[in-house]
Amino acid sequence: MNNKMFKKFGSILLALFIGVSVLSLFPTVTKAETANVTWSDGSLTKTIPQWNQTDIANVGKSSGKWYWEVTLDKGIGNIGIASSDKKKQISYESNTGRNYGPTSPSFGTGQYDYGKVFKANDVISVALDLENNTITFYNNGISQGVSKYTPSLVGTPIHPLIRNGLLDGPTIFTANFGASDFKYPVPEGFLPYQESGASTPNPTPDPNPVPVDPTPNPDPTPDPDPSKPTEPTEPAQPTGDRAILTVTMDNGFDKEFDLSKKELSAFIAWYDAKDAGRGPSFFSIDKHNNNKGPFSNRKDYVIFNKILTFEVSEYSTK
Repeated sequence: MNNKMFKKFGSILLALFIGVSVLSLFPTVTKAETANVTWSDGSLTKTIPQWNQTDIANVGKSSGKWYWEVTLDKGIGNIGIASSDKKKQISYESNTGRNYGPTSPSFGTGQYDYGKVFKANDVISVALDLENNTITFYNNGISQGVSKYTPSLVGTPIHPLIRNGLLDGPTIFTANFGASDFKYPVPEGFLPYQESGASTPNPTPDPNPVPVDPTPNPDPTPDPDPSKPTEPTEPAQPTGDRAILTVTMDNGFDKEFDLSKKELSAFIAWYDAKDAGRGPSFFSIDKHNNNKGPFSNRKDYVIFNKILTFEVSEYSTK
């Protein structure tokens, strides 16, 4: 019994040591700030009672790349984006699959055949890219293509939109802006809509700093012959710019990845956020040199609740 308890205690100490080692190799990453994004009445499930009535989220965006999901619970209607006053909109309609946008000379009345129709219990995902001025809708995880309408036609800030398209009854929508796990993968480079910004470096201060005497300490034994050549000093070792990330899964298998410092920081930021109950349940890692076959790229998806521990081994390519 005592031997088993000792082994368990040793495992806990080892896990703590690995965690400290990871943080000492690279700057820690703060959790991205979050906003409490809801519909206008403070809810995530919204009933819109009458035809052509709309509602928008209480938070708008003016830059960045954002992702959210809306489930059509009942009725028919539109899902998309709108200006703060709701006068300009881009949306994907359930019963026709049409894409609607601001009227313009190139689109006339502002609509065209876009994607597959959707119905109750279907999930529509929205990928709003304000950096590249695009919006893409997904029907149950399948992209319907980039909309011909650009977000700049709506102006800023831009808000998520829902609309009742039913002539004789209510339409009900439920949104997920990132407060819980998304049903479908978040496109690469996008953040959950409720995030307020990207993670930033936050170096951990030394809890026991050594006091430094501000007064210079002169050399008590100066060289009497300044013309004598000095011994060359050994150059400082370069800081590691890459690392081997070894993730031990709960089934005992190890996944090993050769990552840049930026990629590792992104992994730690995701793990830290998910440990606090935010963000997607998985993290995609580019397989880089392990990309065998006729593929443009391959990714390995690591599931958070399957991770037992992970280890980082830093090295330099310089």
